[in-house]
Amino acid sequence: MAVQRRRDWLKLKQGEFYKVLKSILKYSKSLRVLDLSYSNTEISKLPKAIGHLSHLRYLDISNTKICWLPKLFCKLYHLHVLNLQLCDFNELPEGMNKLTNLHHLCAESKTVSLISGIGKLLCLQELKEFHVGKKKGHKIEELKDLKELRGQLLIQNLENIDNKEEAMNAKLREKKHLDALHLYFEIKDGPVTRSGFILTRMLKVFSKSENTPNLKGLLEGHEPYCDIKELVIKGYDSDMFPSWLVYRERFTSLKSIHLSSCDKLTSLPPLGQLPSLRVLHIETLPALRKIGVELYGGVNGAVPSLEDLKLQDLKEFEEWLEVQGQRLFPCLKKLHIEQCLKLTKFALLMLNLPVTELKINSCGDLGSALPRCLQRLTSLTMLKISLPTHDISDFA
Repeated sequence: MAVQRRRDWLKLKQGEFYKVLKSILKYSKSLRVLDLSYSNTEISKLPKAIGHLSHLRYLDISNTKICWLPKLFCKLYHLHVLNLQLCDFNELPEGMNKLTNLHHLCAESKTVSLISGIGKLLCLQELKEFHVGKKKGHKIEELKDLKELRGQLLIQNLENIDNKEEAMNAKLREKKHLDALHLYFEIKDGPVTRSGFILTRMLKVFSKSENTPNLKGLLEGHEPYCDIKELVIKGYDSDMFPSWLVYRERFTSLKSIHLSSCDKLTSLPPLGQLPSLRVLHIETLPALRKIGVELYGGVNGAVPSLEDLKLQDLKEFEEWLEVQGQRLFPCLKKLHIEQCLKLTKFALLMLNLPVTELKINSCGDLGSALPRCLQRLTSLTMLKISLPTHDISDFA
């Protein structure tokens, strides 16, 4: 009997699931929760009857083959949670911005970008990614009134903003509930977000032309709320940082900063005075040659809370300058230096640091300094070194 029931269920999934679902929706108008996620069926659309579920609060069709929603879907005015993750939508019905009670929208960036006028969803709390477009309904101003956003917000295609004034329309300073802000300029083939992971491949941002926007102004207009905890900037192609990052007194809660693929930056802002900064990752800054006193801000006791420092793919980086009279990196635990082929002087290695994890990979002529360095790092528990051939002989 059990085998027969199993066969009947398989038959239902393969050929009759849509009819059964349509019947359920037709006669269950008080339904508040509908979860079809991971259902191994062949249906590609939801029945029109779903538009009559006026009490529906929660809908999850993630990881299904559903790729079409009926026009009546936009009448689900009381919907709070909509999960469309891992669904391949090429279009959504007009009027998705009428779901004004929606709190959580879980979907790939491609799907979210299909919603015109998303700024009308005033109750929205979860919006992982927003692609800035040129057309009305997709501009940065859509973020203006989304004051309930929380967690992480990734804003892509910032190059589609014309000036600082337009950038300020996002009103990021008023997003009090955001913990993490990621600002990306022109990213190709990504990011792809699945289960919280972001995979990106960075390409060259702008060609030199008269139409190139003032990137410093654009970033100036995206000042986050003072209580932000994580900041990521990728593809920023200007040689100057915005004033809100240079004059950093406001960001006392900032714990993590990641700068990547910023082609014209020749120096770093005074991040060392951020009292709560624990993670600093600097990657793919081809114009950066030296790091010195400008990082510390000229104040004793710089970088007081930093635990994780990563320098990667800095092709012209030659030297970390020595600074006298400074008590630096008292909490540093993890130090990674990778693909810095011209690096020959790294004064940081000569300090008595509490580093427990040290990784040096494909760097310049550091071999002669490493023995003295390792003698000072008495707390090491993990060491990984990959040096050019000539460095290995010096190290021996």
